[in-house]
Amino acid sequence: MSASRAFRRDVAAMDELFAFTSDAFGAEGIDQGLRPIVDLVLEELFTNVVKYGRKSEAAVRVELSRTPGGVEVTVIEDDAERFDPTAGPAVDTTKPLESRKPGGLGLHLIGKLVDSIEYRYVEASRQGRTTFRKSARGAGKDGE
Repeated sequence: MSASRAFRRDVAAMDELFAFTSDAFGAEGIDQGLRPIVDLVLEELFTNVVKYGRKSEAAVRVELSRTPGGVEVTVIEDDAERFDPTAGPAVDTTKPLESRKPGGLGLHLIGKLVDSIEYRYVEASRQGRTTFRKSARGAGKDGE
């Protein structure tokens, strides 16, 4: 089973998004301990779609399903331009803040928090799909 819902492209829809994850976690029987990370990652991805994505009336869909020991979440953006959140420039967190180039830290962070993240774009339908997975056993790619 899985849960799915569409959200308007508006940062004000964030409360609705978090209510959806709360309901879906309960209905799907997903470990509630994963929800803060899932909500943080969804907030970053959704905000990037709203702020930097193509201006469109098309809703952003979120699909959430239980996996063995965790959760899989897909953010689907119709009427989209290609924007691969997994292909951003590397962020050097060892440099002092004043010598860093702004941007990319949020995407860098979500890559560290989840077990995996992938992006697919279909030019013909102008659809972008970002899927991430998080399990209770994994603390992220680097085992942090």
